Amino acid sequence: MFDIRPGEIIEYDYRSSNIPSVSTTSLKILQWNVERNYEADGILKKIKELDPDVCVLQEIDIDCRRSGNRNHMEELCKTLKMKGVFVCEFWELESPLRKDRDQGGGLHGNAILTKHELTDIRVIDHQYQPFFWERDGALLNEPRKGRQVLLITRYTLASVINRPTCPSILIYNVHLEVFTGIIGRVSVFSELFQDAHFYTNQFPYQAIFGDLNTMAHSIARLSPKYARDRYRFLSLGETEASWFDRNILGYHIMDGPLNIRLLTMQRSSWTPLWILKSMFNSSNKLISNWGLSLGIWLTGFSADVMIKARNPGFYDGWPIQHDTLHNPAYFGLFKAKLDWTLLRNMEIKHQQYGNIDYKLSDHQYLMMEVDTDSNDILEDDNRRNALWLLRRQQFMNTHRIGYSRYLVLFVLLVLVLLALVV
Repeated sequence: MFDIRPGEIIEYDYRSSNIPSVSTTSLKILQWNVERNYEADGILKKIKELDPDVCVLQEIDIDCRRSGNRNHMEELCKTLKMKGVFVCEFWELESPLRKDRDQGGGLHGNAILTKHELTDIRVIDHQYQPFFWERDGALLNEPRKGRQVLLITRYTLASVINRPTCPSILIYNVHLEVFTGIIGRVSVFSELFQDAHFYTNQFPYQAIFGDLNTMAHSIARLSPKYARDRYRFLSLGETEASWFDRNILGYHIMDGPLNIRLLTMQRSSWTPLWILKSMFNSSNKLISNWGLSLGIWLTGFSADVMIKARNPGFYDGWPIQHDTLHNPAYFGLFKAKLDWTLLRNMEIKHQQYGNIDYKLSDHQYLMMEVDTDSNDILEDDNRRNALWLLRRQQFMNTHRIGYSRYLVLFVLLVLVLLALVV
C-alpha cells in the first residue's frame, strides 16, 4: 500500500513539455463518478475521446483488488497527458467481510486532472462528518480506514486552474456521503459555500463539481440505511435534488444572514413553519432567539449550518429532472440526479452527457464548455445577481404536486413532530 494517509495528496504530471497554447478563453470540464474504475480501459478510452481540458472524477482506486490492483490515477494522468492531484479518502481494507467485487487492499479517493497548471491545491477537512467509516464500515461489509485522530472520512479537493492570458478558476471536487440523509449532506455542503465565499475576491470564477448523492427519495425513503433522518418523510412529494435546488441553491447570500428556507422547512408552494420567520426577524431579541431555537429543534439543522448554507452565486447547468443514476436493482424503480456541476460567474457555451447505458460506470458523465463573465459584470453587484437568477431560472424545476399530497405531508409533519415530543 502507498505510504499515503487519508486526507493526503498524490500528484502526477504527465503533460508534455509543451503545455498547450490557449486559443480560446472557454474551458471544457468533465464531471464523472467512475465507480472504482471497474471498467478502467473503457473509461480511459471515453475520456480521451471527449478530450476535456479538466477532469473532475470521483471514486478512483489505487491498488485495490476489485479493480485489478492498478494505479488508476497514474494511468489516467499518463494516458491523458495531464497533471492531476488525488486526495485519498480511505484505505480500503482487504477483508473477508467484503464481496470479491468490493475487495480492497489499496486507496480510494477523488481527483482533479488538467492539461493546464494546477496551483493552490488544498484539502478541505470537513467539520461535519455524518458517517464514520472506520467505526461503522464493517456493518456495511466495507471496512475502511479514515483519518483516525479527527474521525474525518470525507474530504473535498480544491485547486486552481491556471491558463496563460486567461482568468484563474477555483474548482472543488466533492463526494458527499451516501449513508446519511439530507441533514448530513447539507451540513457538509454548507462548508463549501463558506469556503467559496471566503475566496471570492481572490478567485471570483469558481466551480463545484461532484457526486452529491442527493438520493433520499422514492423507495430509498424506506431504507434507514440510505435515508437516516426526518427528511425521509418531510421531503415527501419531491426528489432530494429538487429540495436541494430550492432550499440551498435558491437561497442567495444576499437574501439574509441565515437561510430562512431551512429555518421554516420551505416547500415549493407552502411554508410549514412560516411563523418562525416572523419570530426570528422580531426586534425583540428574546422572541428572535426563541424562533431560532425552535427552528433548530424542529428542522434538525444547526444555526451554524443555516448561516453557512447561503449560496454566494452558484447555479447548476442541468435540469433538476436530469437523472444521472438509474439503478437496475429494485425493478429499476430508483433513479436520481446525483451529479452536479455548479458554476459561479461563468456561462455555459456547450454541454453534453453520456454513458446513458451505464456500461462504463453507474453514473452518467456530464461535460460542459464554459467561459468566464466579463469584468463589467463582476463589478456590478446588481447585474451579477440578476444574471445568477436568470441562469437559475433556465433550469428551474417547475413540477408541483397536488393539494391532496400536501394534506398527506401535513399529517406526516404532525406525526413526526409528535414523535419528537414523545
